[in-house]
Amino acid sequence: MKLSNKVSARFFDALRACPSAGAGVHSWILSCANLAAIAGLPAADAEREILQAMTRPPSPSAEVGAAVRKAYSEHTPGMTFTPRSIAPAKPKPRPMTAAAFIARGDGATESDWFEASPVRIDWEPGPRDAATLLRVLYRPWEHVFCGERYGGAEGVRTAAEWIGRFDDGRPVPPHFIPNPLTGREHPLADGKLSKRGDSAVAGFLYAVAEFDGLSKPEQLAFWWGFRTAPIVALIDSGGKSIHAILRVECETRADWERKIEGKLFPRVLVPLGCDPQCRNEARLSRLPGHYRAEKGAWQRLLYLNPEGTPRHEIR
Repeated sequence: MKLSNKVSARFFDALRACPSAGAGVHSWILSCANLAAIAGLPAADAEREILQAMTRPPSPSAEVGAAVRKAYSEHTPGMTFTPRSIAPAKPKPRPMTAAAFIARGDGATESDWFEASPVRIDWEPGPRDAATLLRVLYRPWEHVFCGERYGGAEGVRTAAEWIGRFDDGRPVPPHFIPNPLTGREHPLADGKLSKRGDSAVAGFLYAVAEFDGLSKPEQLAFWWGFRTAPIVALIDSGGKSIHAILRVECETRADWERKIEGKLFPRVLVPLGCDPQCRNEARLSRLPGHYRAEKGAWQRLLYLNPEGTPRHEIR
């Protein structure tokens, strides 16, 4: 077959003018296939060039091959051409949903979490919960906030000081900030100074995750089914929630903002139903060992794993 240089040039010009998806790609394919057939290009070459120039995947997968075969059969009667076999693109795996994790959790209960805990929790709820949590997760000289939701600087003490108080059986405050603090005052966004704001965080080790829309049994099953989650602790809030402390170990504040505020929460946890307000560095969590008189219930430590090893890796 004699190659027409003029029509061939038109074919290659047309390849550079593929419209955007939804703006006539199929008609463009037919036009290019006809130009290639008139120019005398090998059918397989025409199919390859059109596929490479397309602005969307072929649909169906043999869309281009079928157009080339039709064009060449009309311009060269009796010519046979077997379109390139193109397997349809594999669908991307659907992201897991909270319901899927709950189903995978297979009805896990508090007893399952107690049994799975690398740190054995075999005592009654009370100050020992708080002392054990602080002893396991912090070095003695690290500063930790334990106190009321709007408590001030008096709640920032070294882990050793807090442990000593709880070992003596003193009442446990309701909240703590999982990330260690500097122990010094730092300016807040409004210019005021605080020892417990985001700007006072010294180590970006832990993130808090909690749900508002799941029952406690569903939350226990969810975290059991989320086997790759780096759970350091699970804490029963004494109310409707289970708080998960996740080991994230960001090196800097910029890392936290990029990895936790920019990825972990908006891309993973929030789509699963976690509270988006938990994403800041100095987020409060419930401190186990506190008795909630208004609920008539203890805040309890259910699981403690200082390494934060994903549960599927624990041997």
